[in-house]
Amino acid sequence: MVTREKKAQILKHLQEVLPNASLILLTDFTGLSVDQMKGLREKIREKFGDGAKYMVVKNTLLRIALEKIGYDPSELGKALEGPTAILYVTEGDPIEAVKTLYNHVKDNKWDNFKYKAGYLDGKYFPGEEVENLAKLPSKQELYAMLVSATQGPIRGLVYVLSGVMRNLVYVLNAIKDKKSE
Repeated sequence: MVTREKKAQILKHLQEVLPNASLILLTDFTGLSVDQMKGLREKIREKFGDGAKYMVVKNTLLRIALEKIGYDPSELGKALEGPTAILYVTEGDPIEAVKTLYNHVKDNKWDNFKYKAGYLDGKYFPGEEVENLAKLPSKQELYAMLVSATQGPIRGLVYVLSGVMRNLVYVLNAIKDKKSE
């Protein structure tokens, strides 16, 4: 049984970290063993250090914390029923955190694991969207795509201009050869 003091500490902690979280993802961890939960937490800690945390929390405490920091818990509806654990990210790429969680669950074939709902940069999303979010490219991949897309036209221009210069050199060499005869 969680004491009143412990509940107050948890509530205070949630009110301190959740306003700075770029991702708040609620999950149902039914059927996972303590070792499986520990492995999942270690995977998240390994990837994000103190920038992300996965923790079990009472629904009433989470509802109160969300209300106090300005979220509308009514959006969550039934997501605040049953066993709930939250993944929150305060530092790092939130999409990368979703990918880490999604891939870990998928690799371990945890069929009972469910994504309830969440907030990404303050915007609500249903649990069904987690798979779509996990398939998004990371920021680094998006940067690489952008650089590649901007380099393409420049590379083409350089190729065309070098072709014009090359042809000019061929013509000048032909004129030189013709005059030297």
